[in-house]
Amino acid sequence: MKKLLLIFIGLAVSVSAWAQTPRVDSVAVMILNHMSDIIGDLNSCSFKLATSADVVDFDYGTIKHTGTDEVSMVGPDKMLVHSYGNYGHEGFWYNGEKVDYYSFSENNYATLEAQPDILSTIASINQDYSIEFPAADFFYPTFTDDILSQYSSILYAGMKDIEGQQCFHIIVSNPQQSVQFWIANNAYSLPEKFVITYKNQENRQYEATFSDWKLNPEIPESVFEFLPPPNANRISLLPVTIK
Repeated sequence: MKKLLLIFIGLAVSVSAWAQTPRVDSVAVMILNHMSDIIGDLNSCSFKLATSADVVDFDYGTIKHTGTDEVSMVGPDKMLVHSYGNYGHEGFWYNGEKVDYYSFSENNYATLEAQPDILSTIASINQDYSIEFPAADFFYPTFTDDILSQYSSILYAGMKDIEGQQCFHIIVSNPQQSVQFWIANNAYSLPEKFVITYKNQENRQYEATFSDWKLNPEIPESVFEFLPPPNANRISLLPVTIK
C-alpha cells in the first residue's frame, strides 16, 4: 500500500548466538525487499493480527497479555482498526480529516487531530498519545532500509512451516533485541508471523500472527466514518507530549 503505515512497536527478538557477529545475508535482504514492494503496490488491504505479549505483573511476575486487531485501509487516507484485548474493545476511525476513538467497553469517545495521510497521522498520534497501531512497520516504504540501519545481523534461516504455509524464516538481531519474521513463500510474499524478543528486558517476547489477508478489496468510504452510539460520553484524551 503506497506510503501506508500502521505503527506497531519497534522491531525486536533474540538469537544471541548470532547477535555479536555482524552479518547481512543478501538472500534475506532480497526477501524483505520483495515483501515490502508488494505491500507498497497495494491500494487497499485488510487483515487480522493475533498478538501475545509478556508483561511484568507486580503480583504474578511475567504474564501473557493477548489480543486481536482487525485492520482495514484504503490509501492514502482511510483506516479502521478494531482492537480486542486487556483494555476491552476499542476502535479507531480515520477518514482523512480526523481520527475518532471509541471504547465499546466504556461507551465513550474522543476526536483527535489528523494529518493528511495514514502514515503521518499514525506517527502523530503515536507521538502525542503513545497509541500504537498493529504491524505498522511492514507498511513503511523504507522497511528494509530501516532493518539494515538498526540491526547488525540479518540472516535467512531457511524454510519453515507456519500452520500449513511454507515460509521464509528471517532473523535480525542487535545487542538489545532481535526479530524473527516468517514470510509466505507464495505469489504474494506477505508476512505470516513475527516474534520480538527484548534481550535487555529478560528476554520478554511479543508475538503476532497475521490471518485473513485481503488485497485491494473494495471498501465503502462509509466504513471509515464514526457515528457516536446513543448515550455515548465524549471525553478528551490527554497527550503525553507537551508542544
